[in-house]
Amino acid sequence: MFNNRLSSLTDDPFYGQVIAGIEQIVSPKNYNLFFRTVTGHLSSDLEKIETLINDEKLAGIILAGYEIDEQLVKQIKKNRLPLVLVDSNLYDENVNMVLNDNTTGARAAVDYLISLGHRRIAFVGGPLSHTSLDERYIGYKQALRRAGIKKNEEYITFCKPRFDADDGYRATLAMLKNCRLLPTAIFAANDMLAIGAMRAVFDLDLEIPSDISVVGFDDITMAQHTIPQLTTVRIQKREMGTMAAKRLLELLEEPDAKPIKVIVGVELVVRDSVAESKDKAAVQDMLLRSEAHAQ
Repeated sequence: MFNNRLSSLTDDPFYGQVIAGIEQIVSPKNYNLFFRTVTGHLSSDLEKIETLINDEKLAGIILAGYEIDEQLVKQIKKNRLPLVLVDSNLYDENVNMVLNDNTTGARAAVDYLISLGHRRIAFVGGPLSHTSLDERYIGYKQALRRAGIKKNEEYITFCKPRFDADDGYRATLAMLKNCRLLPTAIFAANDMLAIGAMRAVFDLDLEIPSDISVVGFDDITMAQHTIPQLTTVRIQKREMGTMAAKRLLELLEEPDAKPIKVIVGVELVVRDSVAESKDKAAVQDMLLRSEAHAQ
C-alpha cells in the first residue's frame, strides 16, 4: 500500500535503510510490510491512522521519523495496537522506542576535533524540536565544556524548518561571513548539513581540511563520495530497523509487555575531511624552534 510520497521515503539515505532492516525481519515471518507516510497535518494524519486501525489485517505499526505527533501515538495506543517508534523520542509517552546514542556520538566527534588541537569549533544544526538534533547539540556542548572551551554563539547556527544540504550551505556561508575569527572546524548535526557546509567553505576559497575541518553525523552513502571524503558518526540504520521489527514481533506474542527503550550505539568514522588544527601545528612549531634555540 503506497502513496505519492513513498519514493521520497524509500530513497531517503536514512529511512531507506531502516525500512530494509524491518523487511528483513518481518518477511520470513509471513508478514507483509506496507508503507504510509504522514504529512505533518494532524487532522489528515489521524484519519490515515484511523483507516489503518480499522483494517482487520493490520498486525502492528512501526512509526519511523522525527516529530511524530503524540496524538497519533495516543490514538494507536488507545486501540491497543502493537507500536514501536524509530528515531523519535517522546518523553511523555510510555511506548517502545528504538533510538540512536546521539549525545555520545556528537561528543565523540567533537572530542576528536579537540584532540587535534581545534578550539574554535562551529556547530551547524537543525531545529531543536527534533530530539535527535537536540541531543547532538547537547553532545557538542558537553565536549566543549569538558575541554574547558567556552561556547561561542558566533559559531552556532540552526536551520529551520528543514535541514538539508542547501540549508547547511546557506547557514554556514552566513556564519563564516559574519564571525570575527573563522572557526578551524565545523561539526554538523547530519551529513546533508555537513555537505552543504563543505560547499560553503569552498565557495569562500578555503580548503578542507587544511583551513577548516568538517565532521557530519549519520554516515549516509554520499559521505564516502564527497571530496574530501566526509568524517562522520555512523548510525546503525539497518540495525535500528531490525530491532524495531523484532520488538514488534515480541509485542504480537505478548501484547501487555512493558515498553522498552533501545539505544543503538554509534561509531566515529574518520575520513579525509579532518586534519590537525593549524593553531596546534603553529604552537608545536614554536616549541620546536624554542627548544632548538635553547640548545
